[in-house]
Amino acid sequence: MIDSETYPSLSNEVSSLPESNHLFPVFLKLEQLSVLLVGGGNVAWEKLNAILVNAPATRIRLVAKEIDDRIHALATGYPHLLLEQKSYTKEVLQNAELVVVAVNDIPLSEQIRSDAKALGLLVNVADKPALCDFYLGSIVQK
Repeated sequence: MIDSETYPSLSNEVSSLPESNHLFPVFLKLEQLSVLLVGGGNVAWEKLNAILVNAPATRIRLVAKEIDDRIHALATGYPHLLLEQKSYTKEVLQNAELVVVAVNDIPLSEQIRSDAKALGLLVNVADKPALCDFYLGSIVQK
C-alpha cells in the first residue's frame, strides 16, 4: 500500500489506474549469485539452458533424483554447474541465493517453496505462477 502522506500525488495516480499487472521488472546479475535448480527433467533442462545462455558463468547446483542425459552432457561444458543426483531435502537450500523449482510434483514444489521462503530465498516454481516470487523471461540476444 502506498503511504498517501509520504507520496500524496503518487497515491492519487495509482488509485486511479485500472487493474493491471503488478510486476516490477528487474535484471539479476546471476553470475554473482548462487542458484539452486531442483529438478532434472525436460523443464529443468529448459530453465538451465535459459540461465546458461544469458549468464554462462552462473554458479548452479542442480539437485534431482533423476537427471536427464542432456543435462549431463551440458554439464561437461560448464564448470560452474554442479549436478547432484539425490532426492530433495531442505539441506540442499544451504548456500543458495535464488531457487528455481522444476519438478513435476505440486506437493513437493510447495514444500520446496515453503522451505526456501523460511530462509528468505526468492523462488520460481515452473508452471506455477501463484508459487513464484519472480518469473524467468526471455532475453533477446543481439
